[in-house]
Amino acid sequence: MSGRTVGYAVLCALFLLISWQWAGGAESPTVTVDKWYWGPANRWSWLHTRRLFPSANISRGAGPVAPLENASRDLSAVAFKDPVSGQRMTIKEMLQKTYTDGFIVLKDGKVSAEQYFNGMTPDSPHLLMSMTKSVVGTLTGILVAQGKIRVDARVTDYVPELKGTVYDDATVRQALDMTVAARLPPDPYKAIDQAAGWITPDASSAHGLHAFLKTLTLKNGPHGRKFLYLDPSPQVISWIIERVTHEDFSTVLQEQIWSKLGTEHDGYVLLDHYQEAYTTPGINFTLRDMARFGQMMVQGGEYNGQRIVPAEWVKDIRGGGDPRAWQAARAEEPPHPEMPGYANGSYRSYWWMADQKCGRYAAIGLGAQLMVVDPIANMVVVKFSSPPDIDAGERMTLTAYYGVDEIIGTLTGHRCP
Repeated sequence: MSGRTVGYAVLCALFLLISWQWAGGAESPTVTVDKWYWGPANRWSWLHTRRLFPSANISRGAGPVAPLENASRDLSAVAFKDPVSGQRMTIKEMLQKTYTDGFIVLKDGKVSAEQYFNGMTPDSPHLLMSMTKSVVGTLTGILVAQGKIRVDARVTDYVPELKGTVYDDATVRQALDMTVAARLPPDPYKAIDQAAGWITPDASSAHGLHAFLKTLTLKNGPHGRKFLYLDPSPQVISWIIERVTHEDFSTVLQEQIWSKLGTEHDGYVLLDHYQEAYTTPGINFTLRDMARFGQMMVQGGEYNGQRIVPAEWVKDIRGGGDPRAWQAARAEEPPHPEMPGYANGSYRSYWWMADQKCGRYAAIGLGAQLMVVDPIANMVVVKFSSPPDIDAGERMTLTAYYGVDEIIGTLTGHRCP
């Protein structure tokens, strides 16, 4: 998994000051937009991003809320071996040590556990970071079924403005599965964050996300052969979504998914300063509503009494991506601990896929944002977090996933090797 890099100031709001409090009520240092990205400020900012940046609402609609029945279990003493420290750790300790903001476990669609920390409440939207990508990939499948997008079409069939870039001869499927062959700069995230307005631009920065995509011209061989976490690819897909629907991304997501789920709250997506949705990391949802989204995926695209995502698209996601592309990338990495079930995993439509025996898939975002979907166990687990830095977030994602594996194994007997 890859991360993002911290920058300095958002130019247009350099002097914006926001007062906040730490969990527990102690007075905190003042949060400024030049220090929002990581700790300690992110303990507040990742729960309040629309107070820092432009955003577009994603309405829940006017329908009734789909109930989440309570079937509470005490999971606090469930213990597992932490792959980072090598020590035994309980779920209670895991939640305390990994800067958790919210944690929910669904089994058979009912709430087995739900906890909040750091001032987060059931009404608080949280920044998804790259879990956003999985939402984008799921939405794409609806438009594919409607005949508006073809996965075998070239990206430039829909967005000719990207001719001459790394996406020029790439297919929509290759963009969805992160097999576009590109040469990454030493810091592959700084430039897109600058274009989005998340960190201070410099003289070479693109003016907005669409302009940024046109600067990606460094190809690196044929597409489709190797998994490469090319962060801007969902930005390309959302451009295609807007092009074929003639609507803003937020409106499409609202109409096709969010207003049908029976969610409790509106969501929102952050925008650059040219009104383009930042669809690689910028969606914000509440914990319970994200769990509903996950349960929809467990149920093959059905939820709240209706078909929302085509069954064939969910089946395709569950079938996984090209394992050869995954192994080609894995062969170039130094040995490291992996999430259970992912030694022979893959990547499909912006979901991290475990092997077929394990059967799980995950939405994963910077700073230990994690949703595990397990159709075999009929379980969903979502964890929102706000760790102090990028390296801590990487470690805590791994720790959290091992804890989730033990929870699922304890409740259902389904564990992944």
